[in-house]
Formats: sequence, C-alpha cells, structure tokens
Amino acid sequence: MRAVRILDERVERYLHELQPSRSDVMAELEAVAERDDVPIVHWETGRFLAVLCRSMDPVVLEVGTAIGYSTLHMAEQLRSGRVITLELRADRAAQARDFFERAGVADRVDLREGDAQETIRSVEGPIDLLFVDAAKDEYERYIELAEPMLSERAVLVVDNMLMSGEVALPEGADTQWRDQSLRAARRLNAELLDSERWLACVLPIGDGIAFAARS
Repeated sequence: MRAVRILDERVERYLHELQPSRSDVMAELEAVAERDDVPIVHWETGRFLAVLCRSMDPVVLEVGTAIGYSTLHMAEQLRSGRVITLELRADRAAQARDFFERAGVADRVDLREGDAQETIRSVEGPIDLLFVDAAKDEYERYIELAEPMLSERAVLVVDNMLMSGEVALPEGADTQWRDQSLRAARRLNAELLDSERWLACVLPIGDGIAFAARS
C-alpha cells in the first residue's frame, strides 16, 4: 500500500514556500530537532497556535514541551498571558529553558518537569488554551485531567490527530504509527466530534489537529 499524504504534494510545497524566515533561535531549534530526531510540531501547527495566542492572549496549558518549539511559537505572541508547559524528560526541559532564555520569553513560560499525569494536578486554572502533544495513547486522560481547570472560553488543540494520514487506513494496514496510537487517535477524533462538552473539528494542519471550543 502506498504511503498516505495528508495534503497533495503540490499544495504542501506551495504552503512550505509561503513560510516567512525564522528568528535565529527558532531556526536553531528546528535544526536541533532535526539533528537529534526530537519530535516537534509542524511549522503550520506552531503558527496556528501563535495566531490563537495573539488573538486570545490566553493562559496556556501545554502537555508535552519537548525542547520548546511549540512553546516558543506561543510565548512570542503573548502579552499578559503565559504558558504552563509540562515535560517528562529533564534533559529536554533543560534544552527548552535555554532556548526560552535566549529568545527572551522565559518570563512568560512556567516549565514543570515530571510525568504529566502527576504534574498536571499542580496546575491552577483558569486555563484558556489547552494544547496536548505528548504520549498519544494518553491524550484522552490528559484532557480529562485538565477539563476541571478550563475557563468558559477555553479552546482545545490536539496534535497528530491524522498521524501522517494513517488514521484513514483500514485496520490491519501496514503503518508507521503504532496500532494502539492509531486506535486512540481515531477514538478521540470521533468522541470530540460527537461530544456534548465540545464543539470540535479535525483540520489538515501539520500532522492534523483537533480543534475544539467548550459547548
């Protein structure tokens, strides 16, 4: 079975060519992620988050910092808002903190280390933007834990919800993603679209995002 694409190759190339130049720190972050094989969001997803932060100036809860790429996209656009971001690995948290300092956004970022299912319990609301991009099989649990602290205007963004387009493949197909992760993504997509608590859509941005507002 041939590889699945989320977007037509020509459209993908066109959108890539539209991207503006990066700041020095952002460009370095992308280079480090490629060199060290660190998973980060697609630039388009980061830009989507940046636009939300510019328009909402929210308090953000981000589950999954990695080395801080998506965090930086958001923090650069905040005025009085801030990002609370959760990261399991101490080495990646240290890298992220260095990038935040050099980018001049450290005062807008509260990075908490440890298992997100534990550190999320220390977060005080209200949270206006919940961004989930950590262990794929645990997405539903992260959202469940965060919901009580969300504000009335809160929106939800979940990354990797199309999983390189492989969510569209039939059960048992040869895939790059783990079957368990694919099943979790399909289940969460369906639950969000049918939820009474969320008004949701799934968009072909980056690796696919679920985007939802509280009902």
